[in-house]
Amino acid sequence: MQKPFVTTLLLASVLALAACEKTPEDKVQSAKESASEAVESLGDAAKKTGEAIEQKTHQVLGTEPTTGEKIEDAANKASDAIKDAGDEAKDAVDGN
Repeated sequence: MQKPFVTTLLLASVLALAACEKTPEDKVQSAKESASEAVESLGDAAKKTGEAIEQKTHQVLGTEPTTGEKIEDAANKASDAIKDAGDEAKDAVDGN
Protein backbone atom coordinates (compact mmCIF):
# COMPACT_ATOMS: atom_id res chain seq x y z
CA MET A 1 0.00 0.00 0.00
CA GLN A 2 2.70 2.46 0.89
CA LYS A 3 4.95 1.76 -2.12
CA PRO A 4 2.43 2.91 -4.75
CA PHE A 5 1.55 5.94 -2.64
CA VAL A 6 5.22 6.89 -2.15
CA THR A 7 5.94 6.32 -5.84
CA THR A 8 3.00 8.53 -6.83
CA LEU A 9 4.05 11.20 -4.36
CA LEU A 10 7.64 11.08 -5.60
CA LEU A 11 6.51 11.35 -9.23
CA ALA A 12 4.28 14.31 -8.40
CA SER A 13 7.16 16.03 -6.60
CA VAL A 14 9.55 15.50 -9.53
CA LEU A 15 6.99 16.87 -11.98
CA ALA A 16 6.35 19.88 -9.77
CA LEU A 17 10.06 20.62 -9.54
CA ALA A 18 10.49 20.18 -13.29
CA ALA A 19 7.70 22.67 -13.91
CA CYS A 20 9.46 25.26 -11.74
CA GLU A 21 12.84 24.82 -13.39
CA LYS A 22 14.13 27.51 -15.71
CA THR A 23 13.99 26.94 -19.42
CA PRO A 24 17.28 26.52 -21.28
CA GLU A 25 16.78 29.97 -22.81
CA ASP A 26 16.39 31.49 -19.35
CA LYS A 27 19.54 29.75 -18.19
CA VAL A 28 21.48 31.04 -21.21
CA GLN A 29 20.20 34.58 -20.65
CA SER A 30 21.10 34.39 -16.96
CA ALA A 31 24.58 33.13 -17.82
CA LYS A 32 25.03 35.96 -20.34
CA GLU A 33 24.02 38.53 -17.76
CA SER A 34 26.36 37.06 -15.16
CA ALA A 35 29.24 36.98 -17.63
CA SER A 36 28.50 40.55 -18.69
CA GLU A 37 28.51 41.72 -15.08
CA ALA A 38 31.75 39.87 -14.39
CA VAL A 39 33.44 41.43 -17.43
CA GLU A 40 32.16 44.86 -16.43
CA SER A 41 33.50 44.43 -12.89
CA LEU A 42 36.82 43.24 -14.25
CA GLY A 43 36.98 46.27 -16.55
CA ASP A 44 36.19 48.63 -13.67
CA ALA A 45 38.89 47.03 -11.52
CA ALA A 46 41.44 47.28 -14.34
CA LYS A 47 40.54 50.92 -14.93
CA LYS A 48 40.89 51.78 -11.24
CA THR A 49 44.21 49.94 -11.08
CA GLY A 50 45.45 51.84 -14.13
CA GLU A 51 44.38 55.15 -12.61
CA ALA A 52 46.14 54.32 -9.34
CA ILE A 53 49.34 53.37 -11.18
CA GLU A 54 49.19 56.58 -13.21
CA GLN A 55 48.67 58.66 -10.06
CA LYS A 56 51.57 56.99 -8.24
CA THR A 57 53.81 57.48 -11.29
CA HIS A 58 52.98 61.18 -11.37
CA GLN A 59 53.67 61.46 -7.64
CA VAL A 60 57.02 59.68 -7.90
CA LEU A 61 58.13 61.66 -10.95
CA GLY A 62 56.77 64.94 -9.64
CA THR A 63 54.66 65.47 -12.74
CA GLU A 64 51.30 65.85 -11.03
CA PRO A 65 48.83 67.38 -13.52
CA THR A 66 47.54 70.91 -13.05
CA THR A 67 43.93 71.70 -12.19
CA GLY A 68 43.20 72.59 -15.81
CA GLU A 69 44.63 69.28 -16.99
CA LYS A 70 42.55 67.44 -14.39
CA ILE A 71 39.36 69.22 -15.55
CA GLU A 72 40.16 68.47 -19.19
CA ASP A 73 40.85 64.82 -18.36
CA ALA A 74 37.58 64.54 -16.40
CA ALA A 75 35.66 66.07 -19.30
CA ASN A 76 37.26 63.63 -21.72
CA LYS A 77 36.43 60.69 -19.47
CA ALA A 78 32.82 61.86 -19.12
CA SER A 79 32.55 62.22 -22.89
CA ASP A 80 33.97 58.73 -23.40
CA ALA A 81 31.60 57.27 -20.81
CA ILE A 82 28.59 58.89 -22.48
CA LYS A 83 29.70 57.62 -25.89
CA ASP A 84 30.25 54.11 -24.50
CA ALA A 85 26.83 54.13 -22.81
CA GLY A 86 25.24 55.20 -26.09
CA ASP A 87 27.04 52.42 -27.95
CA GLU A 88 25.95 49.85 -25.36
CA ALA A 89 22.35 51.05 -25.54
CA LYS A 90 22.43 50.84 -29.34
CA ASP A 91 23.88 47.33 -29.16
CA ALA A 92 21.19 46.29 -26.68
CA VAL A 93 18.47 47.61 -28.93
CA ASP A 94 20.03 45.91 -31.97
CA GLY A 95 20.22 42.66 -30.00
CA ASN A 96 24.03 42.35 -29.96
